[in-house]
Amino acid sequence: MKKLIKISVPTISILVLCFFLFKPVITYNIGREKLEDLSQFQPNINHSKPIQKQADSLLISEFNRLKTPALSTSIGINDTLIWSNTIGYANIDKGIIADSTTKFRIGSTSKALTSIGLGILIKSEKLNTQSLVKDFVPYASNNLSKLSLQQVASHTSGIRSYGTCCCFPIWEYYNTDEYNSIEESIAVFNNDELLFEPSTGFSYSSYNYTLLSAMMEKASEKKFLAFMKEKVFQPLCMTQTTADKKNKNNTATFYDINGEKIKESYEINNSVKWAGGGFLSTTNDLVKLGNAILNYRLLDSITTATLFEPVKLNSGQINRENYGLGWRNDIYENIHKDGHKVNIIHHGGVAMGSTAMLILLPEYNLTVAVTMNRNAST
Repeated sequence: MKKLIKISVPTISILVLCFFLFKPVITYNIGREKLEDLSQFQPNINHSKPIQKQADSLLISEFNRLKTPALSTSIGINDTLIWSNTIGYANIDKGIIADSTTKFRIGSTSKALTSIGLGILIKSEKLNTQSLVKDFVPYASNNLSKLSLQQVASHTSGIRSYGTCCCFPIWEYYNTDEYNSIEESIAVFNNDELLFEPSTGFSYSSYNYTLLSAMMEKASEKKFLAFMKEKVFQPLCMTQTTADKKNKNNTATFYDINGEKIKESYEINNSVKWAGGGFLSTTNDLVKLGNAILNYRLLDSITTATLFEPVKLNSGQINRENYGLGWRNDIYENIHKDGHKVNIIHHGGVAMGSTAMLILLPEYNLTVAVTMNRNAST
């Protein structure tokens, strides 16, 4: 019996350690339930105009195709919200219906919001594209301190993305730790080698925006979240946009869906990446932002163009994602029958149990925003 105990104790210890290290994978398929049929769910707003009814029908069609608990969409034209609708459940088990004020995680679409805060600091000449990290972030390592703002904001810095760590769980993407300052957040990658010589490649990483937010804090002399609230969200009446913290009212429950099975997504903490992937918002708020950008209500045309312009590498080539300072900038030729080119400025976001997209079409002064409370779907 004593021998059995001697063997069992270390074995159990190892099993417990493995559980916490690999918890997201171990629990991913445990407790999944069959996704109920939501095809009969109808939008909670009925519009009377024919064009709005067509939009309602399209919303229902996409809701059924995506098999998401909730889907929210808003459209703005010429600085006006012209249509908005939400369909489905904010929380399935509790039967809570999602509406226009239900907040969703917007993931990396947060970078587009941060970009506008950055634009305010560029416009006021507190920062510029060639500002160096070392002049604003004294605790940055030698590798990070030599980077320019443009390199950081365009993902041409060489800063790595999520990896494994000596933490529970073992993957940084599933981080559950609370970071009380940007300095604490930067410590996660501060001493790591860059992936390449800055401006010679492109590697997308939300940690770039963690570092960028440190520069913004110093330049604005305000905490990052307070600065964004005061200078971006409040002026645009974005009352439903906030950091993704626990116990936020009217926030959707987030889900992972695999085939016909569903469960609530793994509980994470986004404090390591507020600027790059940590905001909650609504499609109405996102359209307010897009409308303001296209109509130069916060930024002038020169600053806006600086944010949108795809950054070139040292080779003279534009980076492979046509990425500017917080936005992707693409040209499409398959939208109109005549094939004429349309410029689309956009940023998508994939967060734990949520997906979002913000799209600007400057030619039409048009903004489209979409959110849903399920993992990314094709």
